[in-house]
Amino acid sequence: MGNERGVVLIYLAIILTALLLFSGLALDSGRAYVVKAQLSKAVDGAALGAARALNSGDPRGEATRIFKANFPAGYLGTSTSTDPTTDPSFFTSTVDATTGVNIVDVRATAVLPTTFMRLGNIDSVTVRSAGEATRRMVDLSLVIDVSSSIGSKWSAVHDAAQQFINSFDALHDRLALITFSNGAQVIDPMPSSRGFDKTKLMNDVPTTLPGGSTLMVEGMYRGWDELRTVPAGQQSGLRVIVLFTDGASNGVPANYDGTAKALRTWDFPKSANDPDNQTWDSPHIDGLYDTQSGATNPSYSITVPWNATTTLTQIPLLPLTTLHAHHRSSGIPTSFPMQTASLMVNGRAQNAARGLRDKDPKTGQYPAEVWNINNAARNVLEEIADAARNDNGDYKIRIYTIGMGYLLRDLLGTMPEMPEDILKRVSNDATSPDFNSAQLEGKYYYAPTAADVAPAFEGIQNQILRLSK
Repeated sequence: MGNERGVVLIYLAIILTALLLFSGLALDSGRAYVVKAQLSKAVDGAALGAARALNSGDPRGEATRIFKANFPAGYLGTSTSTDPTTDPSFFTSTVDATTGVNIVDVRATAVLPTTFMRLGNIDSVTVRSAGEATRRMVDLSLVIDVSSSIGSKWSAVHDAAQQFINSFDALHDRLALITFSNGAQVIDPMPSSRGFDKTKLMNDVPTTLPGGSTLMVEGMYRGWDELRTVPAGQQSGLRVIVLFTDGASNGVPANYDGTAKALRTWDFPKSANDPDNQTWDSPHIDGLYDTQSGATNPSYSITVPWNATTTLTQIPLLPLTTLHAHHRSSGIPTSFPMQTASLMVNGRAQNAARGLRDKDPKTGQYPAEVWNINNAARNVLEEIADAARNDNGDYKIRIYTIGMGYLLRDLLGTMPEMPEDILKRVSNDATSPDFNSAQLEGKYYYAPTAADVAPAFEGIQNQILRLSK
């Protein structure tokens, strides 16, 4: 019996030791798992933060800051961990020259002393983790409204646009700057090779408001044209148009006297929510504006009730199509119909919902009255945006729009309709009733005040960064 009890005690000691080792293994493994999970979170966040800061600032510094915030020294009893400020293997950034993709790699290790596993002569566990973030390069046309209605808010718009430009990679992205008012000008053309002169582009945002009207049609056209100038096979994976405005499209570029000029109206009807007096019950018909310089030659003007059938004596009829004489890319359409049945406005065909009226049976043209000029200005803007999203380049084009101020949510025009609903269609925003799921989804941002413009641009920047990963 004594021998049997001795054997049992020996077996019991062996079993208890094994149980203790396995329990220790479970406890220490659990701690190691938690450390591994937190280390992975830290390097993933650091890689994404560095990718976000590649375009401006200090990407390694941003990675270091995020890593330390998520994995402080001594986390959960770790004895040592990667020092992101000194370890050369912590952060690397490379560029694939063929695809123009930035690759950020962040790696870190941590040593976790064991407790129970020491019984098995295992004093520590080394945990490793790696995070990677990629950023596709961007070709972007920044199209900015510089019309006089922006007024004192221009300073905030100017600063927000500069900040937005600064967020892109001067070595690998491509940016073009276009402004529009009475005409549309390409201030900085799209580079054909990778990279852009960031300092020049930022400085070229006008410091004072040029002023004029809202030839948004031509601004959108020139923004699309600049994207098309990048040769096929070299275009970036993200092709983007960003349009900022404080109003609605109100000018129609066409061949009125042998050259491309614009005829426009003022906004109507008079809005009760209009402290800056930008709407009228009896607006002007003005022209003719050179579609690039914005200069008037000849100069015509008439004031009539917005629903009247009166036209300028010199320009009684609208041409059948627009005319866009200024472009740099080959193969871009140079004319669009004044209305179309192929696009929707609030679920109805555009030419029914926002149609032109009083067609001349002999010429097939429509009178150049306020009603028709205003409708055509809105129709053609949507047509050009649709054509841009259907562009057959290396990659499809995505459009973002920003609308600033109270007029964006006023009911204006012949329907009437809110200008922001037009901008939602232009960007193909998913909240629009006319969203086209066959095209890339963009987004419309509403900036009620000048102070909201910078956050709107930042929102677009974040959208682009999300898509570029």
